[in-house]
Amino acid sequence: MTLEVFKKLPLGGVDRRAMVGALAERGPTVARAQLAEERKSIKRSGAQIDNDVAVIILGGSNGITRGLAAQLLFGDRASVFCVHLDSEKMQIGPHHVAAISEAAAAEGLTARFFNEDATKPDTIAQVIGEIKGKYRAVHLVNGIAAGATKRYKEHGPTQVKELDVAFDTVLQTPDFSKPENVRKLGLVEVEVATDVDIERTNKFMGTSSLLWAEPLSEAGLLARGESVVAFCDYDYPKDDPVYAMGPLAGAKQLQRKTMAEIAERFGTKTARLCYPAVATTALGAIPGGLLMYALTGQILKERNQLKGIVELSAESMVIFDRAYDGRDVRLDADYQETLPEFFKRRDALQPSDIPGAFSALYAS
Repeated sequence: MTLEVFKKLPLGGVDRRAMVGALAERGPTVARAQLAEERKSIKRSGAQIDNDVAVIILGGSNGITRGLAAQLLFGDRASVFCVHLDSEKMQIGPHHVAAISEAAAAEGLTARFFNEDATKPDTIAQVIGEIKGKYRAVHLVNGIAAGATKRYKEHGPTQVKELDVAFDTVLQTPDFSKPENVRKLGLVEVEVATDVDIERTNKFMGTSSLLWAEPLSEAGLLARGESVVAFCDYDYPKDDPVYAMGPLAGAKQLQRKTMAEIAERFGTKTARLCYPAVATTALGAIPGGLLMYALTGQILKERNQLKGIVELSAESMVIFDRAYDGRDVRLDADYQETLPEFFKRRDALQPSDIPGAFSALYAS
């Protein structure tokens, strides 16, 4: 059967004017309600973070790094400084920031957010200026995900199987709460990256950790043998037509080289946090990402192994144990084990199978 080619629109094609109005009207209430619900499951982990140590988190206000900030604050009572750039009118991020800041202040916790480009020297200097003199050391978690979801020129353009899914207008995440939100299965185009795309991806996702490590070391805030520099990673299949054949792969490889350099030069522990596909805003930009999450999520749910951001964030805290030795943190082990079954189901999937192929997700 020939699949329909459709254009993958940001946030599932939600009406932008309606979204702006909904965010203004309901953003604060929805963000507070989501945080309150998540906090019911947030507990102290085994993390060992001294009172004179701060955690800096880069990038992402509506995914795993927001979960990490909430876990660190409300579970482990750490001081958290987050840097990410969001539109006050167009993104849920500022409302999440307000909800977290409000709740942290009520409990006397330190939660500082900078709505700035995390790769700009002025931003880095501003954050360090607020931390230096107040804290002895820092940990750095890099979750910047601002890369071109395209292919290198030598691979050329292609098409990949993908779902058209409705997004929650306020939360800006794919909404699998009911079957009718999974609208169609088809093909979407994957374009060829330009030199500008490649350069930008390498800057944000390849070398941004080093942009911070150097001035943090100069400020005396990277404690040898204690400070952790981590980055949030996705271990893609080696033949993935998007991740493996474009700037995302190049940047991830560059990031790993950068982390090795940071460990050698500054004596920090370095951590690679390997996450499964998660239902976040970012899936709206990755060709094939919604199908990858939905089908692996279905399989994981069938196996009673599907984890949400709260659980994944809690398990990430192992990097702050004093015994942590820098090994990859495989939070995606169950996910990786689904891949043979994922490929089998993906290849057989037809439009007539929609939306029934994801029944376990609707129940959740």
